[in-house]
Amino acid sequence: MQKSWVNAIIALSIIGIIFGWVRHADARSGQEALHLLNTVKPYMMNEQHITFKYTGYYGTCAGSDLNILQTGKKLSQAFEIPQKEQLDEPNSHAVYSAQKEIAPGNVVTLTVASPAGSNGCYTVLKLDASEQADPSELMNWQEQTGDQLKKLGIQGQWNVMVQGYMNEQVLDGKNNANELAQAVAQSFKGKTVESYSDSKTISLSLASDEFQTSIQSGNQTLNLQLALHQESTSGKWRLTAGTPIITMEY
Repeated sequence: MQKSWVNAIIALSIIGIIFGWVRHADARSGQEALHLLNTVKPYMMNEQHITFKYTGYYGTCAGSDLNILQTGKKLSQAFEIPQKEQLDEPNSHAVYSAQKEIAPGNVVTLTVASPAGSNGCYTVLKLDASEQADPSELMNWQEQTGDQLKKLGIQGQWNVMVQGYMNEQVLDGKNNANELAQAVAQSFKGKTVESYSDSKTISLSLASDEFQTSIQSGNQTLNLQLALHQESTSGKWRLTAGTPIITMEY
């Protein structure tokens, strides 16, 4: 299910248009992120991957490689990320991508691109962290980054996700994967409004009063997504949780 940056950019652009992000204060986003991490923790083993992602548009790129590069370098400077002097070209599409390790195991990535049909510079600022990361430091990073995004006038949406293998003790107490997924959903006091399943994957889209940040899918309001996937090689079940949705491979 691994996708290229360009495909991810196009998909997220469509999500933003079709569903419509509902924005709330960064302070509230931080509280929701902490609630997400704390709630799924009992279900996961220690090897967790945490992602904070902000997506939005900044300036005008209009398909110009020069505009993409100049915008990327400007944003790199604003977020104190080392500037890149040239663009990457995955699948022959120009993308600006720069990284900085802000703490051991915690990496910030800035990506700027120009999706077809849009004049704006599509911007993704992402923090990838491990389970060793101090939650308070993650919240501080989100708050400080949010302040800088506001100063730059970048309108967008926070997306927080956590992923890890299921705790074996939790698995032993459940008859099947669907029962396990429902147990996780109930811990968020969520109502399932959309679902998908096959032999190795279960995905639940939930409406939960414990989260305010949301998207609209038709007439439904969604603010939390859970996914269970069984790896073909190891047979292990991997849990991914994201608010308001999951935008990473699961």
